[in-house]
Amino acid sequence: MPGTARHDREMAIQAKRNLSKTTDPVERLRLQCLARGSAGIKGLGRVFRIMDDDNSRTLDFKEFVKGLNDYAVMIDKEEAQAIFQIFDKDGSGTIDFDEFLVTLR
Repeated sequence: MPGTARHDREMAIQAKRNLSKTTDPVERLRLQCLARGSAGIKGLGRVFRIMDDDNSRTLDFKEFVKGLNDYAVMIDKEEAQAIFQIFDKDGSGTIDFDEFLVTLR
């Protein structure tokens, strides 16, 4: 097995272990993405680009929750609201796509 594949598998296993220990909602989201391997966050970004119907590079809460559900991220509505508020720095009711990815990474 190549080193990168082994590293990817180990990272996913570690993320799954840490997921049960963390209470921070952003960290839980990040770990759920990493549990899918190194492409997890990139894959979530692809889902969010698809969910951005008007190509505004922003998502409202409804689009945000739908994107998480479509990506099969296990998160309840209260936790999703807490994460959304963390990403929505200016309180506009939308989150900037690039800011989302930077904060998540």
